[in-house]
Amino acid sequence: MELEHDDYVRKGGKAMLLGIDVGGTFTDAVLLEDAKVVAQAKVPTIHEDVLLCLLGALDAVLVRQEPARIERVVISSTIVTNALTEQKLDPVFLAVITGPGMNIKGHVPVTPYYLSGCVDHRGKITARIDWTKHRDLLNAKGRGNCAVSCKFSVREPQLEFMAEHELKKCGYKKVFLGSSLSGELNFIRRTNSAYFAAQVYDLFARFSHSIKYALRQRGITAPVHILKADGGTLPLDVALEQPVEAVFTGPAASVLGIEALVAPHVNSISLDVGGTTTDIAFWEKGLPLMAKRGAVINGYPTAVRSFHMRSIGIGGDSRIHKTATGYQVGPEREGPAAAVGGWRPTLSDALIAAGYAKFGDPGLSLGAIATFGGDPRVEARKIIAAATGTIKAAIEEMLAEWAKQPVYTVDDVIKGTEFVPEQLIGVGGGAPGLIKALGEEMALPVDIPMGAMVANAVGAAVARPTLSAGLRADTTDGFYIIPESGRRERLPRGFNKKMAEEILGAWLEEQTAAWHLPNQTTELISYEHFHTVHGYYDTGDIYSLRMQLAPGILHKVQGREVDF
Repeated sequence: MELEHDDYVRKGGKAMLLGIDVGGTFTDAVLLEDAKVVAQAKVPTIHEDVLLCLLGALDAVLVRQEPARIERVVISSTIVTNALTEQKLDPVFLAVITGPGMNIKGHVPVTPYYLSGCVDHRGKITARIDWTKHRDLLNAKGRGNCAVSCKFSVREPQLEFMAEHELKKCGYKKVFLGSSLSGELNFIRRTNSAYFAAQVYDLFARFSHSIKYALRQRGITAPVHILKADGGTLPLDVALEQPVEAVFTGPAASVLGIEALVAPHVNSISLDVGGTTTDIAFWEKGLPLMAKRGAVINGYPTAVRSFHMRSIGIGGDSRIHKTATGYQVGPEREGPAAAVGGWRPTLSDALIAAGYAKFGDPGLSLGAIATFGGDPRVEARKIIAAATGTIKAAIEEMLAEWAKQPVYTVDDVIKGTEFVPEQLIGVGGGAPGLIKALGEEMALPVDIPMGAMVANAVGAAVARPTLSAGLRADTTDGFYIIPESGRRERLPRGFNKKMAEEILGAWLEEQTAAWHLPNQTTELISYEHFHTVHGYYDTGDIYSLRMQLAPGILHKVQGREVDF
């Protein structure tokens, strides 16, 4: 059931939603009222002063508007993603409790510190941490943030709690626990999630401070949320405890923007073309496809739930390299196109010279492309072919990956998991020219929806709030645990799947009320049930499930076009 727009309406006034997307090249903002865009803005992103570009975007959309009427603010950003991708963040300390016989070196971003102790597969502590073996750790001076992850901690987190206590005594200011960030059983994914959360925390905290300050300066007192990689939102203060969820929010915003502006009715590939990157996603039956495993950061798998997406380093401002065999486009960003005053030719200049895009001074683009030698129009088409070839290759890799995904449902077995695209959808500043050329290359029709220039900000504005949690119960043991809460309680009589869903659903409702989120449906996103056997006899059952407040959009949006 879709959340009604009126759930965000105060008595006596019309709802206004504000969405802001801080991208690598531009910061976009939109103000929505009654599902219509009433104001939109696009300003250059200033990486050295994010506060300044936030204030600039707010000032542009608040002209003749009343800030007090804004009901909710949602922010998406590539700041965290870019910092991780470009490896601009210092490594942090990672402690793991793997139990006997397991070495995870090479599967995590840094060489971990191995703590003693063990939790078995049923959630029993079979060995506690022997701190006499770790005097080197206890005597060292810790700085900044760190992460702790224990194998099977989603079934018993006590060893992680003990390690957190000792590490804080050593001087670490913030300790992220694998069990608190994810209820997923996969130890490697959970460990990497905790590590990246610790690594990005300071950056995300500074970004959050800038957001709060900018909104306060402009008189906006509405609740502030951060978009997640799966298309849901978290209150800003909750997101500070789970900062790894802020990874891939920019690409997620474009997906939601497309869903709000023009949900495709046929199998589609959407491409969000910015100044630096192009984000690719798949659509089936009007909805974006979710990755069947978690997001991957710098080659390391995590438990972060996300869309089936990929970002590649090609955008309108991409640098052009002439090689002995032709052209290479990106992944570096050169700067603004020569057509609008830039110093060197970019992909946008090639699109202008070839007639795919119309802005700036075409003569300047032709002159810039002419520096490569030959007829500039001919060279421009070669450059575009290099760019579309790279994008097409990435799409083909994504199609191959999807076809190899594990089969989970009877419907998958019958129909298979092959995805056959029928159209391309383009959003973002560089979409009209580049996607048209790609459509010709792939022999697919192209749709550029109204409002495509600020689709990310639109998607952020209408994203539904969401929370997720897991529950594990062992009837032999007689207890259940919700790892995200640290709660461990006795099982009620006659415990079964229905009771498990009711208990976990009730906890999610408690969190919804605590964070003043609107009521919405919950969904079961994973479930396992198996019997335990000892000496040829069934001795009990183990239940493991995850539920969440369903992500998506609040409502459709009527976009509009404005020349920025």
